[in-house]
Amino acid sequence: MLRGLLILLVADVFIVAPIAQEALPLLRPVIHSMFLLSGIAIAFRSRAPTATVVALLAVVGLVAHWIYHAQPTIALQRADTALSLGFCVVITGLLLVQVFRAGPITLYRIEGAVTAYILIAYSWALAYQLVTLSDPAAFSFSAAALQSQTLRFRLLYFSTTTLTTVSYGDITPLSPVACSLAALEGVIGQIFLVLLLARLVSMELHSRQQGGHRA
Repeated sequence: MLRGLLILLVADVFIVAPIAQEALPLLRPVIHSMFLLSGIAIAFRSRAPTATVVALLAVVGLVAHWIYHAQPTIALQRADTALSLGFCVVITGLLLVQVFRAGPITLYRIEGAVTAYILIAYSWALAYQLVTLSDPAAFSFSAAALQSQTLRFRLLYFSTTTLTTVSYGDITPLSPVACSLAALEGVIGQIFLVLLLARLVSMELHSRQQGGHRA
């Protein structure tokens, strides 16, 4: 299920959101629904005590997302965004626990790290969206996007470029909250990669030492 979640995130972030959402409006909510269901499967597979919370967030978020898609309003958009953000934060936490726990380096661990990294960008995009829904002038792009399906993509694009510190300056945070979130995301993007590399190296060295002792 982790690999399926990773594929869904990559497809959503790099294909569906920027390219397919205008031509295929139903594709985005379908992928979002599959994302929620994949998260539930991962939570129960890891036997985490928060699995019930994940399932509850996913079910409520699924209902809110489809209601908003059928009858979009600002109130429903805020509810959908907040529920999606809560779900992403919990799933990211579960994945990070799996990635950084003791044990050998495996493909599952690497996939979990990549998935968590993309989820961080996704979570920040949702946080930016909540800020924008409360303050339309929080970012420099056109306020007309507030009523458009492209709002989340614009913020997801901004979040991804901020996390990777390759921002092109075409979207600029203006409000204090937006600026603080952007600065924090840039710092977390660098810290995550440093900690991940250090952890993987230490686990590899420990694995080799254990292998040498057994030999």
